[in-house]
Amino acid sequence: MNIKKMMEELEQARDELRLQLHLASKDAEDEWQEVTREWDQFLSTAQFEKSAEEVGEAAKELGLKMKASYDRFKKGLSQ
Repeated sequence: MNIKKMMEELEQARDELRLQLHLASKDAEDEWQEVTREWDQFLSTAQFEKSAEEVGEAAKELGLKMKASYDRFKKGLSQ
């Protein structure tokens, strides 16, 4: 393989990776915004419209979802 071809392939791989990273960061941002929107909505309505048991279950479910998102973000940042 000649050097020119190798450099072209490396440039293409770099550009593809840059695009993938951009798309991944946008996906992560979108996911985080959705989770925090759900949390804000939960806080504003849960106390008034649901029983204590329903609020507890909803909080647990949302908490697990937020933790999973946080863990994915943290893992992605440490790589």
